[in-house]
Amino acid sequence: MAAQLPSTYDDPVQIAIIGGTGLGSLPSPPFKPVATLPPPSTPWGLPSSPISILSYTPPTASSNNPVAIAFLARHGLHHQLAPHEIPNQANIAALRKLGVRCVVAFSAVGSLKEEVKPRDFVVVDQIIDWTRGVRPWTFFEGGLVGHVGFADPFDTKLSNVIAGAIGKPGVLEGDNAVAHPMGTVVCIEGPQFSTRAESIFYRNGLNASVINMSAVPESKLAREAEMAYSMVCMSTDYDSWHETNETVSVEMVMGHMTANSINARRSVEAIVVELGKSENAAIVQAEQWKGMIKGAGGITKVEGRSPEALKKLRWLFPGYFEEEK
Repeated sequence: MAAQLPSTYDDPVQIAIIGGTGLGSLPSPPFKPVATLPPPSTPWGLPSSPISILSYTPPTASSNNPVAIAFLARHGLHHQLAPHEIPNQANIAALRKLGVRCVVAFSAVGSLKEEVKPRDFVVVDQIIDWTRGVRPWTFFEGGLVGHVGFADPFDTKLSNVIAGAIGKPGVLEGDNAVAHPMGTVVCIEGPQFSTRAESIFYRNGLNASVINMSAVPESKLAREAEMAYSMVCMSTDYDSWHETNETVSVEMVMGHMTANSINARRSVEAIVVELGKSENAAIVQAEQWKGMIKGAGGITKVEGRSPEALKKLRWLFPGYFEEEK
């Protein structure tokens, strides 16, 4: 029987992988499990799953220092959480509290473009939010207003590193899978899939590339948490707009999902190799976002800030609002 892993981890962990449908864990080897942290309590509740801490040693002699990675299963260990049930605030808050500043999220998606084939990956650069306000989407509420810029929802430098890593020959295998370096994801509420009319509108009216149910509010909360965040979308099928969609079988989709799972794990390895390089340290540490919230949260006058809102934000950002005690 395998030895039980420690439930604590004291060394810095700056990189996190959020796994979605098709990426529920990371394989050992090459990722070595070193700790399993119980779901930590946050002011916004418990995250979706325990947080696994893994160590990865790049194979090249020039960068052989182990890289620590945190892994969180977005839908829970057994995929028991529907998209609208995911505790996104707790997930992002727990990772930030751990020290994570760089998040690479994976998501299964439907394709809205002929050129984005099943088994292709897309490192998306834009979001169209088509959710309905059911999901809590901010840390700034209940007595403290904050606004952050979201014109470019994904960290451009991080996305460029990711696209370069998974676009290398041999990373994505099978059926001529392609890594697309940009695209727009439209995020719907779910858990139902789109009607055919909706799918055609997303494709033609909104010019979106792929469709999923998880980009929002995860990406918005990551921005508020001063994280470098990017999303890798894994195409499993053409959405219902496609004229051949009626012939697509469950077996076919599951076949694409299995292939995507293998390629996702290979992609994580390629990404971590690049992020472990010294020239990418500023990206991993999210230097460009540091201190942003100090200004964003200054819109509410001191006398109007509720004690409860301050308590939550001080938990998330120690030292940021201490002068208002």
